Amino acid sequence: MDERKQKILQLIVESYTSTAEPVGSKFLVEECGLDVSGATVRNEMRDLEEQGYLTHPHTSSGRMPTEMGYEYYVERIMKPRSLSKKIQQELESAADDDRKQHLKTMAKYIAEKSQSAVIVAFGEDSLYYTGISNLFSQAEFRDYAYAVRVSTIFDQVEERIDSVFEILHKENPEILIGGKNPFGAMCGLVGGQLADGALFAILGPLRMDYAQGSSFIDYLQKQS
Repeated sequence: MDERKQKILQLIVESYTSTAEPVGSKFLVEECGLDVSGATVRNEMRDLEEQGYLTHPHTSSGRMPTEMGYEYYVERIMKPRSLSKKIQQELESAADDDRKQHLKTMAKYIAEKSQSAVIVAFGEDSLYYTGISNLFSQAEFRDYAYAVRVSTIFDQVEERIDSVFEILHKENPEILIGGKNPFGAMCGLVGGQLADGALFAILGPLRMDYAQGSSFIDYLQKQS
């Protein structure tokens, strides 16, 4: 993919992540400052759609990323992001000497900050999850069928956690998008194992903020 297409894909992914609204060429030229004509942007967007990186809802001429588009963004475009000093201080102030309670507190904090659900597995038979209401407050869940499909994840956490343990490692955060996510193709996941073997996973819609999620997991792995 050439540099201009990468830039357009980046802007669409990041805008859609923030707004859940399809992105049009006018927005990219006028609001994002792309130094090309609207016609050129539309042609590039059409190419990206034909290549499988973008799609568009029938009710809008704007584009939104596909699973393939998110994967390309995460693997080739996304830059690592450090947690702000304020967030690090808030995490440190929430520390608890009891390990399980500490991770539960971290889970609640991260679920609130990321507006996602968080699943913590202290072992394959000891699970904790929080933030379900955050997840279901996202725009995607206005679609009843989508909401029902995702809700089944929480009925099957115990059955699927084994496969998550096999995928997530202690060395670095892992990002699982769509079909690669054992919890379901409708969602994205950022997670990792901690030094003591506990598993920590942030679960959001496909348009979740993967850079933010990675920074949280990286912080927890370095602190564990």
